[in-house]
Amino acid sequence: MKARTPKWLRWQRGQALAEYWPTIPAAITLLLVGGLVVQFITGSLLTTVDYLNPVGFECEEKPPAYESEGPETATPMGNHEIQLLSKTYDPETNRTTVVYRVTNSPSPDISNWVLGMPPGVRRHILSTSERYLTVDNDPHTGITGIKFETGFRSWEPSLSGYALVGYSPRAEVTSRDVIITLAGYYEWGVVEVGLKAGTQVYHNTITGPIQMIDPPEGAC
Repeated sequence: MKARTPKWLRWQRGQALAEYWPTIPAAITLLLVGGLVVQFITGSLLTTVDYLNPVGFECEEKPPAYESEGPETATPMGNHEIQLLSKTYDPETNRTTVVYRVTNSPSPDISNWVLGMPPGVRRHILSTSERYLTVDNDPHTGITGIKFETGFRSWEPSLSGYALVGYSPRAEVTSRDVIITLAGYYEWGVVEVGLKAGTQVYHNTITGPIQMIDPPEGAC
């Protein structure tokens, strides 16, 4: 048989419940308010994080363009021309790409040309679109730098055997872009440039990289 709870014990329990009953709604209210405060603080922190690290944010800053020092075109060099087309720096790869355009206007054709480049710069060459040699006091131009020996050959029609009535043979002007990729960022200045065409040697100046320096601040 299950024992019955004494009457006096049931009375004490009922009195205790009656005493604490008014405090129950207040406790529930405090718990609810506390939950709202925590939710508010958490939401504020998440908003702050989203503000500091917005989704889809991309750096809009670009590295400043290289300033030109010296002429961008070396002319006259007989009937030929060497021109700086572009010089760009990529901060992601820390590389500088330089493009020179060599224009051959025969005749005689260009057999080789030399770009003045200090040893401290040319040792950072990563690649070139044409084969080159490093030269110190080139025997023809006297320039220290890099020498490109891929010559130009003008096309001229052959008139042997037949005469073309009303046709005047002439050679075509040809141009070729030479791309040089360097590691790092550079200061630019005036450098020597020279070329040999037939028995003629021509000298001039053009803008070129003269020494490696630190990239400017703010470049992304």
